[in-house]
Amino acid sequence: MSPPPDGAPRIELRGLKKRYGSTIALDGVDLDLEPGEVLGVAGPNGAGKSTLVRILAGEEQADAGELRFGGAPWSPVADWMQVAVVHQEPQLFPNLSVGENVLAGREGTKLARPRLGADDLRLMEALGIGHLASMPLEDCTLATQQRTEIARALARNARVFLFDEPNSALTDEESDELFSEMHKIAASGCIVILVTHRLSDLVEHAGRVAVIRDGKVRALLGRAGLTQEAIAEQLVLGSTREAGAEETRAAAIAGDALLATRQWSHASEFHEVNLAVGRGEVLALIGVEGSGARELLRSLAGLERCSGTIAINGMSGDAAIRRQTAYVPAARQVSLYSNLSVGENLLVRLENSEIGGFALALRKGRMRALAEAAIRRFQVKAQAISQPIRSLSGGNQQKVAIAQALASGPSLLLLEEPTRGVDVGSKREIYRILRRFAAAGNAVVMFCTEVLEVFETADRAIVVSDGELSNPLTVAGYPHVEALAGDVARLERHSRVPAGAV
Repeated sequence: MSPPPDGAPRIELRGLKKRYGSTIALDGVDLDLEPGEVLGVAGPNGAGKSTLVRILAGEEQADAGELRFGGAPWSPVADWMQVAVVHQEPQLFPNLSVGENVLAGREGTKLARPRLGADDLRLMEALGIGHLASMPLEDCTLATQQRTEIARALARNARVFLFDEPNSALTDEESDELFSEMHKIAASGCIVILVTHRLSDLVEHAGRVAVIRDGKVRALLGRAGLTQEAIAEQLVLGSTREAGAEETRAAAIAGDALLATRQWSHASEFHEVNLAVGRGEVLALIGVEGSGARELLRSLAGLERCSGTIAINGMSGDAAIRRQTAYVPAARQVSLYSNLSVGENLLVRLENSEIGGFALALRKGRMRALAEAAIRRFQVKAQAISQPIRSLSGGNQQKVAIAQALASGPSLLLLEEPTRGVDVGSKREIYRILRRFAAAGNAVVMFCTEVLEVFETADRAIVVSDGELSNPLTVAGYPHVEALAGDVARLERHSRVPAGAV
């Protein structure tokens, strides 16, 4: 890497704090961002990474602490204009051309149509998109869209680049090209920050990695000690399994298969998966975005087109699968109706036979009794069933989403990142809900990106990497979460086995 130009500005963060109500997002972050290097940022969901990115991008202001840019106090009015965020999904204008997107924000006078200048064209040529200037962005690949976003940022002289999970939907070749551009940007004297769950990318491309847990920088790993295993262990360091979890697991495992797939194949994400999930079992599919794990879970819910066979309780066919499965997506807003009350959200998936009366009239007393029983069963902290769902905390909204899914009495519960953006207390309550559901003779399959979630909840874990499944890991066999994290990191990098019977 070339040294940055003399005088290239650095960013100093000292004691940054940010709260959202009772939730502490940042709890005194100290970090130096150096020009000329790629700084990796790793952390579990809810650790504070997104809040830190929003503060640097000027979308949020810290409640306390100091942020200095080039030795001077950070100006939320001017300095944020020097920060560019390259999102996982580019924030561009698909109805405009590539060139028009590069010009966006620098249009100038309305009297003349904006035109690309010589510097813009040279920049686009350097990024390999010069020949696409007149092409509609909506017709371009995701890699081209990301380069367009980079070109727009460079054209307005951004000095700080935040890459947020930038290659989750890219091919290996496109990822290599993106990282090549990232290193060129750093070598020019800019500050580059890479936020990602992909530990292999952090090891290969970052000069240092800051590990954030619970709103603080808990470790700063330099090149000498930078391995996937070291990062994985830092992500979960100090975490312990909830008391009583092992007893719940041991009582839950019953043996016979509730879910079985044979030669289950997706056009692009996985191939010939033979999967068996036992009655009473909680199975975790763990993998980064783009690994195929999320798509595998969605396919079990009938949301991805696949070939092969699937059976639940020995029954197959779309209607039988739909009757016996319930699915909870990672984004709560997809499950919940923000304009409805807590009680209405709890009952929205019920059949009319459960709550209906004479001449299609609703039995309001029955509805109230069912909603109040669900609030007690799932420990939803709400003042009344008539309370608006949007007034609940994130953890309580997630409990409502799970209760809503279970209201129809499924045998198989499928969840994406079940405690994403949820406080610690609610996480433990959700883990207990999932284990109780499995212990009643049902099964749970969840897609996870966090090893600690797997350690807390699952009986078995299967690592999915590039669409291939590892041999199952028996979670109870790990005495502490650091050991499980190390094996998961190794399996994401090595020891991939064909997707045989698991």
